[in-house]
Amino acid sequence: MSQFKGKKIILGAPTDYSFSEMIEREFRYQGFDVVNISYLRQGKFKYKHIFERLTSFVHKNFLGHKNYKDYLKFKRVEAWMKAKVSQVESADFAFLIRPDQYSEEIIRIIKGKVKTMVAYQWDGLHRFPAVKPLIPYFDRFFVFDPKDLEKPLLPITNFYTNSFVLRKDPALKSDACFIGTYMSERSQQVERLIVALMDAGLHVRYHICYGKQSNPGFKVLTTTTEKLTYAENLCLTYNADILIDVNSPVHEGLSFRVFDAIGFQKKLITTSAEIKKYDFYHPNNFLVWDENAEQTLDAFLAAPFSPLPTELREKYGFANWVGYLLGEGEYVPIGLPKGNNR
Repeated sequence: MSQFKGKKIILGAPTDYSFSEMIEREFRYQGFDVVNISYLRQGKFKYKHIFERLTSFVHKNFLGHKNYKDYLKFKRVEAWMKAKVSQVESADFAFLIRPDQYSEEIIRIIKGKVKTMVAYQWDGLHRFPAVKPLIPYFDRFFVFDPKDLEKPLLPITNFYTNSFVLRKDPALKSDACFIGTYMSERSQQVERLIVALMDAGLHVRYHICYGKQSNPGFKVLTTTTEKLTYAENLCLTYNADILIDVNSPVHEGLSFRVFDAIGFQKKLITTSAEIKKYDFYHPNNFLVWDENAEQTLDAFLAAPFSPLPTELREKYGFANWVGYLLGEGEYVPIGLPKGNNR
């Protein structure tokens, strides 16, 4: 923790589910002075006029900027952000998650204030290609989808948190737990997996957030408009014996749920076969849910959890993650599976 004491970092991260608050907390836990320029993107958005709507349509459908509406939301707060950054005389680092959500002008201003610029583009470059012209502004630019890895980009995974002290709560206890946002492209997988576990006699706690009151079409499962904070999310996962992960079909990167399982030393059932390529994979701890999974479920549940070696487990904690991210201090590099690195 002390190796970063006195270091200052400008942080910009998604605010959904209090994520930016969580990652600011993790940085502070490692000793950083944090200037958080994350901005709220929630709330109903209205175009100023018909020309702004038409411009958005062209960007989203023809120029690959599928997140253009979020960019317009950013433009609404750009003056506030310029004022906040102008108050920073200098900083050691700047770290932006999803830099495509910031204007090139703001990125240039930040770069003039810091020694090292770092970015992490989760969700995949192929999904948000508008970020590509921004890559040269950064000294270290990370991706988590092996398909995106090419020079000068660097590989990284997600992480588990180090700053939270969690406790067992009998009211939150479950055999298995799934937490996620409703996505139509994975809804059938989610329902089949959860129902299969219920049929196997497991007490499954699930929380599927959907922005509308109407049920999106599940036969058995229900959704909620209630959003959990990141801390509430962690409490539920900590009190489950097994975590459930249904990966997004738009990328091959591993979700935070995988790393929660590593940090909390829990078993995980996942639809991502990619997990078998990682150095932490052990068949006692991770079950890939495919067409044969129900036949092997009983054996998986009966198998004892196989603890990871301490150094391997700690490799994926935030303390090591941030050292590797910034390229400073003592750290173990975090790569993506062999055969995908170039």
